Amino acid sequence: MKHELLVPVGNYPSLIAAINNGADAVYLGGKKFGARAFADNFTLDDISEATKLCHLYGVKIYITVNTLIYEHEIDEALDYVRELHKIGVDALIMQDVGFINLVHQTFPNLEIHASTQMHNHSKESLKFLEDLGVKRVVFGRELSLDYLNNIETSLEKEVFIHGSLCISYSGQCLFSSRILGRSGNRGECAGMCRLPYELYEDEKLVKTPGHYLLSPKDLSSLDDFKKLMDSNILCFKIEGRMKSPLYVAYTTKLYRMLMDKYENGEELKVSEDDLFTLKSIFNREYTKGFLHNADNIMNYLKPNHQGVKVGETLKVTPKKIKIKLTHELKQFEGIRFKNSDLGLTINFMYDEKDNLINHGSDDQVIYLDNLIGLKNNDDVMLTNPLIEEPSNIMKKIPITLEFIAYVNDYMLLKASDGENEIIVKSQEKVSEALNAPLSKERIKLALEKAGNTPFKIMKINIEMSENIFMPISSLNELRRNALTKLQNVRENKKGIFLEKKYERIIPKQKINSGISVLVKTKDQLKAAKDLHIPNIIVSKESLMTDDLIFRVPRDNIRHEYKYPHLLVTDYASLIKYPYQRGDYFLNITNHYTVDYLSKYQDVLTLSAENNLENIKDILENYQNNINLEVYVYGNVELMIMKYCPLKNLVNKDSLCHVCTNNKKYYLKDRNNEKYLLENNPLTHGTSILDCHKIDLIKDIKSLKSLGVNNFRIELLEENYEESKKIIERVMKEYE
Repeated sequence: MKHELLVPVGNYPSLIAAINNGADAVYLGGKKFGARAFADNFTLDDISEATKLCHLYGVKIYITVNTLIYEHEIDEALDYVRELHKIGVDALIMQDVGFINLVHQTFPNLEIHASTQMHNHSKESLKFLEDLGVKRVVFGRELSLDYLNNIETSLEKEVFIHGSLCISYSGQCLFSSRILGRSGNRGECAGMCRLPYELYEDEKLVKTPGHYLLSPKDLSSLDDFKKLMDSNILCFKIEGRMKSPLYVAYTTKLYRMLMDKYENGEELKVSEDDLFTLKSIFNREYTKGFLHNADNIMNYLKPNHQGVKVGETLKVTPKKIKIKLTHELKQFEGIRFKNSDLGLTINFMYDEKDNLINHGSDDQVIYLDNLIGLKNNDDVMLTNPLIEEPSNIMKKIPITLEFIAYVNDYMLLKASDGENEIIVKSQEKVSEALNAPLSKERIKLALEKAGNTPFKIMKINIEMSENIFMPISSLNELRRNALTKLQNVRENKKGIFLEKKYERIIPKQKINSGISVLVKTKDQLKAAKDLHIPNIIVSKESLMTDDLIFRVPRDNIRHEYKYPHLLVTDYASLIKYPYQRGDYFLNITNHYTVDYLSKYQDVLTLSAENNLENIKDILENYQNNINLEVYVYGNVELMIMKYCPLKNLVNKDSLCHVCTNNKKYYLKDRNNEKYLLENNPLTHGTSILDCHKIDLIKDIKSLKSLGVNNFRIELLEENYEESKKIIERVMKEYE
């Protein structure tokens, strides 16, 4: 298997850096519909030029269209995809199920990759994607290489191997959306996991080693890369569309080097100097991640670039900082003192004789002006190294030329890049030389001048009569024509554009109207039963009986549930448990998704990110023939994590008990808002609950008039009386 190195590109300099340093493919986003809204991103004209450049150098280009698409955006998004298809991009990376189906049916020749935002994690997930028409699956970052290697599928497999980690199960985070109105599913993630929090056990503050309790280290696979190369994973993906061209250049270079070494049978090893440089460009400390079964994935101390250690302070005074270096340090480099978190750019550096110097060597003692008020001895971290920025001069493409010339015949020049061959013919026939025939050396000299073309001529074969004559200008024209045509062939290599009419299948279901209540305690269950609620949902198996509905955990990818009534929470469960109820985690924001998922489930809950206008837009496509549910009251689950902060911070990695000790645990943010943590004893996963309630009860009548026929309540910490009052409020509006 020939593996693919897929590299992030946030701007044009990064694109050049990726190509020059060995990317097999790049991924980038447009100005809309991409999950990195705050990267520089590319206009359609930019993407057209980028596609030509990538194809010229034999690099594939994938475009991220991986946000959820609202109803009013469908036409614009489809027009955008149409233009991308005409441009000739190699694939789209997508998340929205309904939009994927629409695009696949409309443009069957356009390759689609299922974004990690789709929570791809099991054989059932892959079966769902196969049926949807997807070509490649980007797996969630919670899965191990061993697990992924053993999943059988017809889909191409892609995994993240380096860069930032998302602590939430991919595509399942509402934290930024609910708290700041910036949806991670819409490319606007505010990085809530990178903010400081305090941990509370009931009302007691738990002492933690730092405050960044949700901030993971960066993933690195450099030490385990042979295992990846030995695997059946096709594509290795580097994260970093928000990173610098220097980061793109260096990470690409190192992983390309390892891939080439593997192919050549060499040891896969990165030098200490290369690793030092990589860390100095950007790192939050490294972890092997869940991909390589690591436990130490978190950096509680700092959420940002850590740099790399270059020395230690020996003495700090109000005027000077005395430092013993362990690595070379240069004037104008940026450093940070690790524990104090104070940083500076080195404008002046002194030796022990107080002489100004422009660099300090390994093991040398230097002095810096204390302009930042440093008070204590500390580790010195290099955070902004003086490294030459990646060149914007493109590398050359090796080609061979074959020149054929015989008297009284036309000259031929063949240009080959190993895949494409171009043949051009002279306008006039070759003459017999009367005085000085052209030598092979003179012909070769004329043909090898590639000039400012993207090509480097590696070999020229010449087949000719001994006594020919042809003007040098004709040779030059022949060469120019051949190279121009070869460049055009490479730049404009694209698939066949094909557009078909989308045939909509409108689902018709037996209408199932009513109120559903999710309960978490016996008192809440009693309140729901006393009010004769027909659809009672439980998330704890200890409360489950066959007349209730069990909510399938999103992080339990292997367990089988035999209950007759289920609330399914991901695409894998759609396959495993058909004709049940679909939860709001299915991310339904348009009627195309409703149409597609209705063939799997009887009742579908719309995304909690929809506002009333979005819901109205969706319902305009139905005439009371679909079972839709809206979340009208409760604290939504903001995220779910494979990582358990309580196991690490409360139990200190000892035998886990927090799932059963009946204590309540919270995270408190900088605004003193407290977020309840819930643990699943079966999966050992942890959920974070919103501290703010959704309350759309007053809108139930309006929603009913639009065609919504099911309404969800989710109770959290309410007692019996509080639960009854909430349910009665909903019942009153529902009448």
